[in-house]
Amino acid sequence: MSLKKTLLVTCLLAVSGSAMAATTADLMVTGKIVPAGCNVTIGNGAPLDLGDINVSSLNQDAPTSLVVPSIPFNITCTGPVALSTGWIDNRASNGVYPSPAPTRFSMGKDTADTPIGHLWIQHGAGESVQVTGNGSEVVANVIFSTDGGINWANSTYGQASQNHINSYAPVGEVTPAAYTTYTGTFKLKPQIAPANTLDLSSALTLDASATMEVTYL
Repeated sequence: MSLKKTLLVTCLLAVSGSAMAATTADLMVTGKIVPAGCNVTIGNGAPLDLGDINVSSLNQDAPTSLVVPSIPFNITCTGPVALSTGWIDNRASNGVYPSPAPTRFSMGKDTADTPIGHLWIQHGAGESVQVTGNGSEVVANVIFSTDGGINWANSTYGQASQNHINSYAPVGEVTPAAYTTYTGTFKLKPQIAPANTLDLSSALTLDASATMEVTYL
């Protein structure tokens, strides 16, 4: 169960003088007491190196999808806690191919400032996260919310997005549940723009960086 507590302190300050004069000021203090702390890891903490990609392997007039290994992730908490995850594209200013979208993360740009491609990140469909700490449950369903956690729905692909948050619920349900551990893999789907749209006169550096933020519910 998630424990929430808000503390509100109001100070009324009066200044003596005219019988008609009064000055007040409100001091408001808010906060949250969370039931548990969590440690988050993605992969081994080092960048995923895709190595050298030969230009000849790229499609000239169509995008090229790269096959890369899945990345494990783990969220371990000191006790059962319901949480959500959101994502930030740290390279958003570099743009994405073919056009900006919340589920597309930048892969960098060439010397002519043309986006090299985009990266798509997903948990996997449906029941793809192993969990502990909530009875006998061993897997949780990936759900998502586009309004900050007011309403939730099943996430068909479990994709990461910059404008919605994900959470985890018992299979068949769409209300976030509290777990102690969350374990799974992120499937990465990088796509390179058509070669004939890029400046390939020099080597291109793929540069993707995204941050996952965990919030207690």
